[in-house]
Amino acid sequence: MPPGDSSVRYPHGSISRAQIIVRAQAWLSERVPYSQTSWKTDQYGTYRQDCSGYVSMAWALDQNIDFWTGNLNTVSHVIDASALLPGDILLSSSHTVLFAGWADSAHTMFDYYEESHPGTDARFVVDAPLQDFLSNGFAPFRYDGVLDGGTLPLNPANGLNFAALQNGQNELAPNGNDTTQPAPAPWQSGYLPADSASLSASTQSKATRTQAVGATQDVQPPLGFVVGASGAVFLVGGVVIARGYPQLASSRKRPRRRH
Repeated sequence: MPPGDSSVRYPHGSISRAQIIVRAQAWLSERVPYSQTSWKTDQYGTYRQDCSGYVSMAWALDQNIDFWTGNLNTVSHVIDASALLPGDILLSSSHTVLFAGWADSAHTMFDYYEESHPGTDARFVVDAPLQDFLSNGFAPFRYDGVLDGGTLPLNPANGLNFAALQNGQNELAPNGNDTTQPAPAPWQSGYLPADSASLSASTQSKATRTQAVGATQDVQPPLGFVVGASGAVFLVGGVVIARGYPQLASSRKRPRRRH
């Protein structure tokens, strides 16, 4: 179980950091509600509406495999927290958030996108203390297929303040969430063996069925995830991102934000 690198490695595609953020913002704009039993279908595919479904959608993971918090580390690897960049994640055994950028030049506070818990929609959260996450079972991970470079889209000018959301520490271990492995959807393979050859064959054999599912609109199957799409863009090295504004760490000035 995460956090930690896994010896099991699943096939993956590639996607730019910019496209990851664009996809994350789509659910923000559409106010997709959190659910572990409902799926959202749009131009990016069909995904379960929980925290790991949100990350799977943003990363454009294989729609034939049931990805959840217990196996996202099969397509990602642990990095140093100081190296976090937009499109990376913080992952625990029960929750995950999508890193959006640093909120201070010291890299102690950050902003993120997430699906949190029942009764909330996909949202953008600002000024989260990194150490609180690291001290509560989260580790920083980077998608194996991420591409660096280019221009990132701006994050929202306003966000929900992390401190204001704290209620029984539910932002670190969201209340009301089932932390066990969800049952895969009928078209998915679930948690597959480490044999990449058999995995690839299984994935290819189900491609037609996945396309049919992706074309539907109101999908309400048992728990599971689905994904698909990719993009390409480039990040400039030595950049600090906060609220989506790339600036050199040595010259960064915190933009004013309306609440």
